[in-house]
Amino acid sequence: MVLIINSMVIIVLTCILAYLVISQVELSSITGYINNGIDRINDKNEDRKLLREVKRHTRTISIKMTTAEKAELFLIDKSNIRRYIPFMNFYVLIIISVVVFGLTFAPVYEILRFVPSVVIICSVLSMIPYYILDIMGKYNSDKIRKRLSYFISVLLKWYAVKEDIFYAFEKSVDSGIGEPLKTYISDMAVQVKRGMDPIEALDILKLKVDNEQFRDFIINIKHCVRRKGNMHILLSNMEEQYYKLEEEFNRRNISTYSDRMWVVGVMAAVIGIAWYLLKTQPKVYQFYLGTIQGKMLLTLFTVMYALGCYLFISITKFKH
Repeated sequence: MVLIINSMVIIVLTCILAYLVISQVELSSITGYINNGIDRINDKNEDRKLLREVKRHTRTISIKMTTAEKAELFLIDKSNIRRYIPFMNFYVLIIISVVVFGLTFAPVYEILRFVPSVVIICSVLSMIPYYILDIMGKYNSDKIRKRLSYFISVLLKWYAVKEDIFYAFEKSVDSGIGEPLKTYISDMAVQVKRGMDPIEALDILKLKVDNEQFRDFIINIKHCVRRKGNMHILLSNMEEQYYKLEEEFNRRNISTYSDRMWVVGVMAAVIGIAWYLLKTQPKVYQFYLGTIQGKMLLTLFTVMYALGCYLFISITKFKH
């Protein structure tokens, strides 16, 4: 009873003390301190975000890219998947892969009945989101290459209005340049407005587009900006050059995107044929799933298949 009374007295005294403290402080002052603190936190977060962009994409700050940063650049940024899934990042990608692995484990185990092979096959299937993002990145690369000459024409038009290439970049966003270039250019314009060095913003833009012609275009723009060259002449010459390059691409029908689609088709066909043989040929089923030698061979084949999938993702460009 005494303990309860003492606790009640302490609570009452605490409330009185808190009231006296609050009564001596103006509420507006507290609100001002809170708002200032929130503003400072937001500014620091934006600065850190901008600094991470520079660290991830440029060599002006020496830093080793983490696995998450590489995935953000080479898969998520280049695929422009955030246009459809705004919250997509490396960790969401990992979660999707884990879910795919879990959903496919039981059906594959019902067919193979051999855990090592099942784990390898399910691991390959869990990489499907990576294959999709890779294909989307190559599709975007081809799409940008095909519209590069038109994009330069738009830049040339806006540069004639105001002799500022970054003004031309900003205005080109609403001039029908199409996705994903519209998103990439818009991001670059925001970065420049927030104080990022324009050359570094161009470097980030160059890395987001996995295309040699676009990289050459950015290098020329950077050199002209640094040396204060005649941007109008440069754009005019590049416009004519890229129209001719696109004509040659069309004549030769060169496309890394179509090459990758063929590779993915062959990879999918391998799984389909293997499943068909196991389900329709009792002797094949008995050998690979009923004997030690067959199980070992099946595991070896799945390891080789997984290695091929890894090499496919590791390829960044084709040489023609």
